[in-house]
Amino acid sequence: MRRIRRIRRRFFKTRRAKRSKSYNQLYRIGYNLGYDNAHGYGYQNGWEAGIASYSQPFKGTSIIIVTTNDQRVHLQNCIDSIYAYTPEPFEIIVIDNASTDDTADYLKSLRGKIRYRVFKSNLGFAGGTNQGLRLARGETLLFLNNDTIVTKDWLKNMLICLHSSEKIGLVGPVTNYISGEQLIETQYTSTEEMHHFARKFNVSDPGKWVQTGRLTGFCVLMRREFFDRLSYLDEGFEIGNCEDDDFGFRARMMGHELIVAKDTFIHHVGSVSIKALGELFEKVYSKNLDFFSRKWGDSHSLLHEVQQKLAGGIASMNDFYPSHTIVRGVLPQLYWIENGTRYPIEGELSLLASRISQVDLRSWPIGSPVSSQDVEAKLAYLAQGVQADGALPEGLLVRNADSTVFQVKGNKLCRIINDWALSFWHLKERHQVTINGQFLVRYAQGLPIIAPASIVANNV
Repeated sequence: MRRIRRIRRRFFKTRRAKRSKSYNQLYRIGYNLGYDNAHGYGYQNGWEAGIASYSQPFKGTSIIIVTTNDQRVHLQNCIDSIYAYTPEPFEIIVIDNASTDDTADYLKSLRGKIRYRVFKSNLGFAGGTNQGLRLARGETLLFLNNDTIVTKDWLKNMLICLHSSEKIGLVGPVTNYISGEQLIETQYTSTEEMHHFARKFNVSDPGKWVQTGRLTGFCVLMRREFFDRLSYLDEGFEIGNCEDDDFGFRARMMGHELIVAKDTFIHHVGSVSIKALGELFEKVYSKNLDFFSRKWGDSHSLLHEVQQKLAGGIASMNDFYPSHTIVRGVLPQLYWIENGTRYPIEGELSLLASRISQVDLRSWPIGSPVSSQDVEAKLAYLAQGVQADGALPEGLLVRNADSTVFQVKGNKLCRIINDWALSFWHLKERHQVTINGQFLVRYAQGLPIIAPASIVANNV
């Protein structure tokens, strides 16, 4: 009998084990199938919810590096230097812009040390950096060229500078190879000599922090809160060049300062990406200069106008966007923007929506849903023009004698700076009322209305 009991126990134990094994196998198969089927949709549409779910962001710095062909050795030197000279908490995010060398294999070998994405087409510096920003979890964010070598106390010094004042938006170091105020003279002839020089140079000193009108994008540090108000780099700039000027200009438009931390040095090989362009460089640079001009017009006058209106205060990018307009982000969901709030639109709407980034979209608090019929009724009301008592309704577009277009926003007249902004927000098709000088005198002038950063990639 005892033998029979032992046989029965072994039989049922084996049976349960087989069932457990079968269950685990089926579970893994089902999990993998579910993951594979859902990944495409979830990756495209679920990332915003994932980002929003972070109750506390990573308490450190996200270092974003964009790389492309023939730069794997530079990238390796850069990453090695970060690990050697950065005791502060950090994460590294590398975006590979369609390299055809061994960069992808090198990135795979670093699994667990960095996060990365490899793209089949070149997104350009702006597009690649934006992909890195989308993945970043840090409380501070940093762009870093892949042909740099960081040095002792580099990040510590920049963080001290950044956190010294809420007015500071962007901080950059000095280097051996760059244009503008961030260039210093050096005489070292080896990496060892360079680090010896940097150890003596990198002594935190607020007296060496210099406000500037331009920071070059080879190394730029900012707070996440600041980025959430500024948004992404403009992907209208092809491949590279001028997108960093645009980014810094928008920061200054918001009332923030750009600071060169002249107590912080890192090495920069320089011109690696430019040399890779070859004969295309002049063509790309010319197109990007033209894009900057079409987007901003007289940028110096515009900045002076905004600084006068802010009077030392700080704004967000959405303070420069229109009211009573229709927008969308990554998903097809449309929103009605009115008085600084976004309202989800329910029902079919044939009107055109402006495609903005998820960061721009989230910068407006969300309100209760509105029906598409309500939106059409609001626009029909605005098309009636000036009210019977002579008042200009909120959201109305008006044009003065010299054809400058304004929108009534917050009981002020906000100038739409150019055709680029009018076209982006689909306001050219909107009814405009011609007004005389009495209205210009009656209403105060608000912040000008501009176009946001152009987003080419589908998931930012």
